[in-house]
Amino acid sequence: MSAGGARRSFVDPRRASGRLLVATAFGLACAAGVPGPCPFHLRGLVFWDTGSFVLLALAWNVIFRSTPELTKARAEEEDPGRNMVWVIAVASSLFSLFAGVVVLRNAHAGPGGSTVWTVLALAAVGLSWSLVHTSYTLRYARLFYRKAHPEGGLVYPGTARPSDIDFAYFAFGIGMTFQTGDVQVTASRVRRTVMFHALISFVLNTVIVALALNVMVAFLAR
Repeated sequence: MSAGGARRSFVDPRRASGRLLVATAFGLACAAGVPGPCPFHLRGLVFWDTGSFVLLALAWNVIFRSTPELTKARAEEEDPGRNMVWVIAVASSLFSLFAGVVVLRNAHAGPGGSTVWTVLALAAVGLSWSLVHTSYTLRYARLFYRKAHPEGGLVYPGTARPSDIDFAYFAFGIGMTFQTGDVQVTASRVRRTVMFHALISFVLNTVIVALALNVMVAFLAR
């Protein structure tokens, strides 16, 4: 049940399922609306970029508005479960790799390389990175507040009841540094999630660094 006492619709954008459906619909509409003859891969980038942007906008609208009470109520009702987070993380990693190949091919193609492809591919990498850590933000909230494990599994200094922003701090800290910072992990189930999150983060960050170096070399060589 939601904080308001009534169960939300499956397609409500305040639910993980609703946000995913809305984002998918926007992505498909934009990909189908690309004018003229267009390669399938370019439409795929349009779909991913648009869908990821909408999904992030909806998720952060929820995160920024959350209080500890709202975070707890929503996390107890629903969250992006383990399977959904796995799919999003793997899909984001694969799209980042694909986008990196696209950028490199266009960078080495010289002045004739497609600027549109390059911009879309760079956007896909950045959006994928943000999407992974946002998904884990909501997952950590669920792990902390789930009724089956009242001990929480995370200890925030000076904060007994963290909100979504606190979980975002934890998730993005792992994404950028592969460390948990000043937050203490006290449960094995959370450690397993953190380990996989750190591995995915390493792959994504490696792609970004390699991409930046290769693009720089390619443009300097022109």
